Amino acid sequence: MKKPIQISIPSPCHENWQQMTAVDKGRFCASCEKKVFDFTNSSDREIASILKNTENACGRFSLTQIDRDLIVPKEKSAVWVAASAAVISLLTVGTNQALAQTPLSTEQHQNNNTRIVLGKVASPRPIITGTVSNSLGEVLPGALIKIKNSSIGKQADLDGRFSIEANPGEVLQISYIGYKDENYTVNETKQITIIMNEEEYQLQGDIIIVQKRSFFGKIFNSIGSIFR
Repeated sequence: MKKPIQISIPSPCHENWQQMTAVDKGRFCASCEKKVFDFTNSSDREIASILKNTENACGRFSLTQIDRDLIVPKEKSAVWVAASAAVISLLTVGTNQALAQTPLSTEQHQNNNTRIVLGKVASPRPIITGTVSNSLGEVLPGALIKIKNSSIGKQADLDGRFSIEANPGEVLQISYIGYKDENYTVNETKQITIIMNEEEYQLQGDIIIVQKRSFFGKIFNSIGSIFR
């Protein structure tokens, strides 16, 4: 069973649509140097087709098109389509002339949903898993793993293990009481090991290594050692 396609735009683009250069089926954004598709009048099938065949597509959507599954009916076989067309043509032969002489009534519908969202289609973020320990191989339970310059963060469990969603290029900032902060740039590796070094303090020309482990940190480390 195919996974449904859902459009989600957590960070809408703020470029001015009206100032972009008009091109076929959309406009060209000089800031991104790429084509921005205008999906506001497209069917779910058309949107799904373009997203499937275009890498890192950027588009303009109406609010009714985002945060829901795209409904794409299964394609019918050519034989079934031909048979259906033949039946419909036979049924309408006797009514074409009457319909042609009947004036058509037109109705105008106002769409109250006038807000347009411009942005890139969000893709799933890779999950990074790993462990945090010190230079002696002792796990550091409760270590904080945070994506730098963001509010996204996780805490390591009693075994120093963690998992967090992060894109390649983003920087993980790992911190623990009594240890120097460590930075790790995310790449294609999904399983990582973070080794932290004790904080160092300089006093009267001598280097003194001070390990400032909290009372609860000692308890967590002891509990983690029991279950390993």
